[in-house]
Amino acid sequence: METTIEYAVHTGDRSAAMELAGAALRSAGHRVDAAPGTIVAESGSRVLTMLLGALVHPAREYRRYELVVSTAGSRSTLTLRHADHGPAVVGGSIGADRRREHWRRVSRAVEGSLRAAGLLVAPGGR
Repeated sequence: METTIEYAVHTGDRSAAMELAGAALRSAGHRVDAAPGTIVAESGSRVLTMLLGALVHPAREYRRYELVVSTAGSRSTLTLRHADHGPAVVGGSIGADRRREHWRRVSRAVEGSLRAAGLLVAPGGR
């Protein structure tokens, strides 16, 4: 399963990109904590997910993502990744399927917000 995705933006746009990514994560139902260069987004209940596994309602399933920005020259890279794998394993194949679907939705939301704002650049591009 894919657990990391990178988005390239111009260095001058990295703050705007982080704000847009945070807004996209909020709109996907996550609590967002931002620090310079990092966003941590969580949703659901870790305890319920560990106790009930796949029996917990999908809206209450625990999920945690981290978005980190790194800069090299005129290009910055935003890296979105799962920050915690433990509780999803408890749900077995049902939990894994839910996790994959949620990952797709979250990564599409972040990419869509960056693309709509015109902030994405092609890998290796200027």
